[in-house]
Amino acid sequence: MDICNRFEVNGQSSLFVTGIGSEYTDEEINTVFEVNGDISKIVRIPDESGQPEGRALIQYASDRSISRIDPITLGTLPSPKDPAVSWVARTIRDVCQEEMGREIANRYLSELQSVAGSGRAGFLSVLQRELQGDQSTSHNVHTSATQPHATQDGNTPSTDQNEPAELTHVHSAPASVPVSPVHVRENVFNPPQIQKVIVEHVIRSESATSSSPQIRMRTFSGRMPRPNGEVDYETWRTQVDLLLDDSSLSDAHKVRRILESLLSPAADVVKPLGISSPPSVYVIQLDAAFGVVEDGEELFAAFLSSNQNNGEKPSAYLNRLHSLLTRAISRGGVSAGSCNDHLLRQFCRGCWDQSIIIGLQLECKRSNPPTFPRLPSHVEN
Repeated sequence: MDICNRFEVNGQSSLFVTGIGSEYTDEEINTVFEVNGDISKIVRIPDESGQPEGRALIQYASDRSISRIDPITLGTLPSPKDPAVSWVARTIRDVCQEEMGREIANRYLSELQSVAGSGRAGFLSVLQRELQGDQSTSHNVHTSATQPHATQDGNTPSTDQNEPAELTHVHSAPASVPVSPVHVRENVFNPPQIQKVIVEHVIRSESATSSSPQIRMRTFSGRMPRPNGEVDYETWRTQVDLLLDDSSLSDAHKVRRILESLLSPAADVVKPLGISSPPSVYVIQLDAAFGVVEDGEELFAAFLSSNQNNGEKPSAYLNRLHSLLTRAISRGGVSAGSCNDHLLRQFCRGCWDQSIIIGLQLECKRSNPPTFPRLPSHVEN
């Protein structure tokens, strides 16, 4: 496109917009079209005779912005200040295709004009003769197709007297003349932009449904000391709880995921169950072999007797307390509603750095203790 060369704009990464008034600034134009990507240049084209007003070239920083452009931002869209005024946005490729088609049409018309100028018929007569030639070709095809039926009825169109009757019949029933099919390109009624959005939506939906089963669980074997790359039983059990709560997976798939995450000797514990057993039976079997043997009251007593160790940071001590309290709640040793109160009380009791407790006034917050996500933000590392 010549206009791109004149204003030094990359046509492959640019949009051609018309109808933008002079009252709009580059920042306002950038706000409308930056949804497609980062804009590197906005060129305002001066008005010219025979051209639409308010032309502008919007160049993006990458060609990908044009390839994944939102179809909503193309075509006619209302201006930000006045919805009655419309902007027309098109890609440079569409503009070039339109100009090429216009050039071919003008060239064909000029050839017809040159043919008409050499004779006495005139341009309109030549054009009409060309159109009638196409219709006569279609009429001959239709006549040859219907000729067996006419012979069977006893009508012989070989004499001159029957020819006017045929012409009268043709003009009286123009609907019998077949119309040549109009070949419409596929991208006219099925634009590439719409195809791209549909394909991306299908791919995104398929990846969303198939991504969760592909997430691998951390392995657990039950060996002591624990090998590198493996997790302890409590961590592994947390992964299994999330797996069991996923209603989109079948029991057979959950059992397979559990077996894939187990190594010997933990795998040997559940091997006699077989793959037909429900996942809850696997969890009960493994809890009996590797689960915590203390009940909820014993775990809560261990929580109340935990103090900050030498060299342990206050934030690490708080996280350790929260882990112990969570295990005690899961075993029924304490109610979940009093979790924040017990956590704050034990932290104030077991933390040896009293400057943090005094500086943050944690003792005064016992009547309305903060939740665990907020409490670590108050504690200094």
